[in-house]
Amino acid sequence: MTYPFDLSLLELIFISLLLFASAAIQGILGFGFAVISSPILVQIEPLLVPQILSLLALPMTFRIYQREKSKVDWKPFKFLFLGRIIGGPLGLLLLINLSEQLLSISVGAIVLFGGLATHYGWIVKRDNKTSWIAGTLSGVFAMIAGVGGPPIAILYRGTSGNEFRPSLNAVFTFGITITLGLLLISGEIFRDHLILVLYLAVPVAIGLRLSSFFSNISEMAISRGVTYFSIISGLFVILRNCLLYTSPSPRDATLSRMPSSA
Repeated sequence: MTYPFDLSLLELIFISLLLFASAAIQGILGFGFAVISSPILVQIEPLLVPQILSLLALPMTFRIYQREKSKVDWKPFKFLFLGRIIGGPLGLLLLINLSEQLLSISVGAIVLFGGLATHYGWIVKRDNKTSWIAGTLSGVFAMIAGVGGPPIAILYRGTSGNEFRPSLNAVFTFGITITLGLLLISGEIFRDHLILVLYLAVPVAIGLRLSSFFSNISEMAISRGVTYFSIISGLFVILRNCLLYTSPSPRDATLSRMPSSA
């Protein structure tokens, strides 16, 4: 039996377990799905990032957005949204033209950035300019790695959860929609992506559903674990691909981006 992107059965099972755990953590903390899974997925098959993460994350973020949209601070949101509109195409240009190894290094750097920002508690003053910059970086990061959260998290650090979570998920919902729209228009979403999403939607849904059973575990402990994992995995991906780096040629010049089973 042939699986999407010529993945082996073992790889598919591993990815399912990875996304199950990532979804469970997302359900507990409200973040962590892409940060945990992206640096691992890109090492298995670079064509899975950001498409699979974006397709799976949209229903999650939309559900939370619908539930808490009345709490969204819409005033700075328009500048965040403008940044996502600008950052998306910029990220797409990088995604299409980066070699697989440079893409992996970029994913590692983005995940590392998010981990360090959380660990050291980086804070910036929230105004129109910083909102626009954060939105732009979020758009670029989301397109390359499926991880658009760190710039927004820095922007909203220090605010209450009731203010932070709704705004974050509002940005994610509209931002992921922009990301998927650009990927679709540019032909970067293949049939294999859609088939694979059908496989992986089940473990993601189960992970979200079962996250409530882990409510007795300290959220602070889980959050710290995610932070340390981001730093370690980011460094590992960067170092591994720097050591293996061989060619700066564009991805579409060295490897057909159309999966063999498509």
